[in-house]
Amino acid sequence: MKRRASGAAAGPRSARRRLTIAACAPAAHGFASESECALVERVIKGKEGDPERVLRHVDILLDHHMAILKRAAGAGADVAVLPEDATRLGEYIRKWKSTRSCGEVTQRAFERFVRRIGCLCRRTGMFVVGGVATEREGRFYNSAVMLDERGVAVASYDKTHLPRAGEHKTYSAGDSLPVFDTRIGKVGFLICWDILFPEAFGELALKGAEIVFQPTFGHWEEWSDAMARVRAMDWSVPLAVSMWGGCACIIDQDGAIAARTGHSPDSLAVATLDLGSPRKFQYFKIDARFEKMAERRPDLYRTHVLDGPRVRDRGETGPGVLKEYHAFGK
Repeated sequence: MKRRASGAAAGPRSARRRLTIAACAPAAHGFASESECALVERVIKGKEGDPERVLRHVDILLDHHMAILKRAAGAGADVAVLPEDATRLGEYIRKWKSTRSCGEVTQRAFERFVRRIGCLCRRTGMFVVGGVATEREGRFYNSAVMLDERGVAVASYDKTHLPRAGEHKTYSAGDSLPVFDTRIGKVGFLICWDILFPEAFGELALKGAEIVFQPTFGHWEEWSDAMARVRAMDWSVPLAVSMWGGCACIIDQDGAIAARTGHSPDSLAVATLDLGSPRKFQYFKIDARFEKMAERRPDLYRTHVLDGPRVRDRGETGPGVLKEYHAFGK
């Protein structure tokens, strides 16, 4: 897979470039009943996770995703977004990452995702973004991948911010925030917890991202929507959020909710955005995105962005982290 990351932010575009986006909200875990979920848990916790049975359940998940993606294509979507960990291997990797079979299962599940979803892309002409577990050189990553209308993986991203509630013990963190120049525009990705860090979204905007896709796991009530809207509004870049069980949404470049699913599982949020339209402040006749870029004062942000202590590098957490940050500012 070859990445084509862009550099500096692009200038304004005059041509209208309408993009129809479908943010998917599959049923929790992608299974129809609690009994099926319980069965998957038993499979995962069995001897080395019983690799073949785990892969069969990956196929069941992919069947489920294919059905909702076909609905997205029927709604006229140019690109559809699936949630974080669409193959549901996170718990399996957490428990069995030290075994020889875990890397093989992760790779085979990824290949099945690309093969089956890619086939649908070729049939429908639709792009698909999804969260998937990946493995490279013995390390596991919480990743997002984009398949184009040919079914080819044209972009991938590894989650860079891993919550210390346990995910940091399962996955390795990515080390870049790339932007990819694709046939639907310049795209960037964040995964779930990444959205808490405004610098990450800003980095994608400064590199020229015209839309950001965010596969995520679940909804955090009102402040989840508020964060998504503020990130998009701050940088005048649309955001498409897919999550399990409902509340998928599409936020336009002005921070308004263009479409949202509510709490209904197996639902779609579909909206058409013009990536070439000016971003307008409510009271000013200016293109908000490029005016704000011109007015930035990075010379004033060094402490926040460059010079702040990285206590995470030492593996610390808890109250001591806040104490060091407070001391740093004095």
